[in-house]
Amino acid sequence: MITWAINHAVLAGFNLINSRIDAYRILKHKNIAHCINLSAYALVVAFLIWRQHPTGLSEILDSINFGLAAFFNRQLSFDIPLNLRRGLPWDYQSTAPKPKAVMDRIERAIFGNLPGKWIAAIYAGSFIICTLIKLFFL
Repeated sequence: MITWAINHAVLAGFNLINSRIDAYRILKHKNIAHCINLSAYALVVAFLIWRQHPTGLSEILDSINFGLAAFFNRQLSFDIPLNLRRGLPWDYQSTAPKPKAVMDRIERAIFGNLPGKWIAAIYAGSFIICTLIKLFFL
């Protein structure tokens, strides 16, 4: 469980750095390399999973659970700091009819116009559920 916490702290740190870079680029009216951001994050997550050398069913299920938790971690530790750094409310959601970011489009399709506070609560609750699964079952 200690490794779980350390790995998620590493991911949160990665997300904080990335959110600062993206906020800077947005405020300077430069494009964001969403594909590069996703690829870099996926590589970090894959590396953290690979370090555990998942071979058995339990370890593979643990890796899937970690990957889900990493996704929820990303939504919280990237989006909120990005919004704050840009001078927006912490729970800001894009109001564009068709947001540029694919994840924003997916969120819009899933959550509709649900307030950002509720979306953040869903991500936080999902992260907690993944953590409880790790703690009690894996």
